[in-house]
Amino acid sequence: MFERWLKKKLMIGKSKGHFYKGVNKYQKWIEISVLIAFLILIWFVVNTIPLLIGYFLISLSFRAFMEWKYKREKKEYILTLYSMFIYLFVLVTGFYLI
Repeated sequence: MFERWLKKKLMIGKSKGHFYKGVNKYQKWIEISVLIAFLILIWFVVNTIPLLIGYFLISLSFRAFMEWKYKREKKEYILTLYSMFIYLFVLVTGFYLI
């Protein structure tokens, strides 16, 4: 609900398609590399919640930086930062409540 209000307030248009498309091919390959590294590390780590928190923090921070650097006028990086904080809040809260 807040995200919808934020889109309206900042005049951010609807995204095309259902999946995220990076701003350039380098972003795509770096995000895939980070995902593969995360999937490999998950086999060797006993407590995966901090690893998951780190993955979201790294991948969404990088995505927000790339959007800010290359598509600043669209202001999509603000939504990415918002979703990053929501994901991290839910994960950290869930981690400490369990």
